[in-house]
Amino acid sequence: MRDRIINESIESLRREGLRFSVDTLAERLAVSKKTIYKYFPNKEALALALYQKYYADIKAQASRLTAENSPSSHLKLLTLYFDAKSMTSSDIFNKYMLNEALYAYTTEQNDILWNILLSSLKSDLPEREKASLYMIVNGSFEKLCKEKIAPNGVIDKLVTVLW
Repeated sequence: MRDRIINESIESLRREGLRFSVDTLAERLAVSKKTIYKYFPNKEALALALYQKYYADIKAQASRLTAENSPSSHLKLLTLYFDAKSMTSSDIFNKYMLNEALYAYTTEQNDILWNILLSSLKSDLPEREKASLYMIVNGSFEKLCKEKIAPNGVIDKLVTVLW
């Protein structure tokens, strides 16, 4: 049941964003809120478990895609990175009042994911250029998340710029 709660939480947060709640999660799983809180004493514990599973899965996917090193894998890598940015938007953390430790964890995991993505680019990029790429990609993705704009066109363009 614990894994079902975590997996459905990931999908619900991805699908519902700020509308996600423990009430709708319980309804979707056809269990009571009490059942959810039996496995997770509070929303921070649920959020930590959700993000730990999410990042373990997404980093494994990113590593496989990096090894492929094809145009389609580059598109998928950036799409994964965008998904991670959307799952960790400041709106989500503010609405659910998630703590600083959890925010620090997700920030660290996003940085690891960025480095996996970066490893698929030219290895001889100067640090200054890597920092510029980081700002361009993250700025674009933050704007897309904030404005709720479909990322496809931007991701397509970034693939041509980055690879």
